[in-house]
Amino acid sequence: MNKNLRNLPVWLALGIVALPHLCASPGSVRHTAGPVPRTCAAKQEIPLREASSRRTDAPRLSVPDSARGFRIAPDIPYFTPGRFQARKNALRHDVLMLAGDGMEGRFTGSPQDSMAAMYIAKEFLQLGLRPLFPIAPRYDTVSPGKTQRDYWQHYAFNARWGEFVQTRNVVGVVPGTDSTQRNRYIVIGAHYDHLGWGDRGGNSRNKGERAIHNGADDNASGVAMLLELARYYRQYPLPKTLVFVAFSGEEVGLCGSQAFLDQFPFPVRQIDAMFNLDMLGHLQDDTFCICGTGTSKEAESMVKEAAKRTDLELTTYPDGHGPSNHAVFYDRKIPVFFFSTPPRDTYHTPADDPNTLDYDGMVRLSPVIGDLLEQAGKAESLTFTSSGKPNRKMMGMGQFKATLGLMPDINNTDRRGLRTMIVVEGKPAHNAGIRSGDVLLKVAGKQVHTLDDYMEVLKTLSFGEQIQVRFISKETGRKHTVTVDLDVVAGKKER
Repeated sequence: MNKNLRNLPVWLALGIVALPHLCASPGSVRHTAGPVPRTCAAKQEIPLREASSRRTDAPRLSVPDSARGFRIAPDIPYFTPGRFQARKNALRHDVLMLAGDGMEGRFTGSPQDSMAAMYIAKEFLQLGLRPLFPIAPRYDTVSPGKTQRDYWQHYAFNARWGEFVQTRNVVGVVPGTDSTQRNRYIVIGAHYDHLGWGDRGGNSRNKGERAIHNGADDNASGVAMLLELARYYRQYPLPKTLVFVAFSGEEVGLCGSQAFLDQFPFPVRQIDAMFNLDMLGHLQDDTFCICGTGTSKEAESMVKEAAKRTDLELTTYPDGHGPSNHAVFYDRKIPVFFFSTPPRDTYHTPADDPNTLDYDGMVRLSPVIGDLLEQAGKAESLTFTSSGKPNRKMMGMGQFKATLGLMPDINNTDRRGLRTMIVVEGKPAHNAGIRSGDVLLKVAGKQVHTLDDYMEVLKTLSFGEQIQVRFISKETGRKHTVTVDLDVVAGKKER
C-alpha cells in the first residue's frame, strides 16, 4: 500500500482520505451474522497442480528455501463449486514466493520486480487465462497466452528520484459465460511492487540499517488472494468477464492503475466494478473492513447479503477515495470495493515477512470477497454513485492550513507544468472546474512544475483565501484561469 498516499502529511492535505481503520470512527454500517452452514455441494474431481515440480523450475526466479518442495493445499485438494474459499497452503506458498529475500522487496522497475511479474504470469499461463493486451476485434476469439510475457502490459515513467523506470502490469482474463454480459468487465486487482531495500522512493519507516523490505502483507497477501481467485474462477467462470490485474507502480504513485485504464482496449464505461485487494494478512477481532460501498447504489445491499453467509462482522465505509489503486478507478466513475485488514507496526519496515501473516484469517475472509464478486458478476449492472467528500479526521495535517482537494502526479513527466492525477469531486479545485489530468501552470501566482513546487505554495495558503489557478485542460488543450475558494483541512475550523 502506498505510504505516500496515506501517512505523509502532503497527501492528507491534498484531500485524499486515509485508510478507515487509521481514522476517527466514521459513520460505518456493521452487519453481523451467525456461523456459515456446513452444507456444500460435492467436490468436483479437478486435479490440482503441485508446486514442487512446477513452481521452482524457472531459472529467472529466486526461490526462497522455505518454499522449495511445498505442496499446494494438501488439506484442501479441490475447490468446492458454488463458494470460493482460498486455500491456506496455496496462500502461504504464493506469499513465500513473492516475499522471500530472493525477491529483494520487488522495487518498482527492478530486476526483482520483473521476477515477480514473471511468477504471476507463469500462474496465468498455466491456468490458460487469455491476455488482454494486445486485443482481437472480438474478445471471444482471443486464445490463451503462449508465453508469460503475453500477459505483460508494459509502461514507463520518469520517477521523482530521477530514474526512467520501465515496468509492467500483469493482466489475465477469464471470459464471461453469458453472451449478453460478456462485454461487461469486473477488474480484480492487487499491486505486487514494494519498497526494495527501502532506500528509494522515501516510503520506508525503517530507522535502522539498509535492509530488504519483503512486503509480505503489503502486498504479497493481496496478490496471493488474487491468484486463488483466478484459479477458482478459471474453473467456475461468471456471466461477466473477469480481468485479473497485478499492478506494479502502486508504491510510487498509483502508476500501474493509471496505465491500465489509459490503455484499456474497450470503453472504460464497460467496467462494472473494480475489486482492490491490498494488505489482507492481519484479520483482527473477527471484523473485516469493506470500503467503497458508497460508490454504487447496490453495494450496501450486496454486503448485507454477504453478511448472511459469514461469521465475520463486516464493517462498511462509503469512500471511493483512498491510498491504493481503486482510487484511480473511482476517479473514472467506476464503482469500487476495497478490501484491507489493519496494518501492524511491521508496515513498510523490513519486518513485514511471510511468517508474520495470519493465513487462517485470510482463509476466513476470502469467502466474503468471493461472495461479493459472485453478486457483481451476475448482476445486471452496478450503478455508480459519488461517495461524497472525504471528510474524516486525518492525521499529520498540521503542516497545511488549506487544501485544493487534488493529488498531483508525483512522477510528473509533463514539461509544461504539474499534472493532476486525481481531483476530488466536491473539493475546491473540482468546484472551480479543474479536472483529473489537467496540467497546473500557476497556483496563487507561482509557477508549479514539481511536487515540491506545489508543496511550497500549499504551505503559504490559508483557509478562506481566494486564489487564482492557471491550468491547461486535458479535454480541450486550452489554458484557463479560475478562482478557487480554498477549503478547510479536516480538523481545522469549519466554515
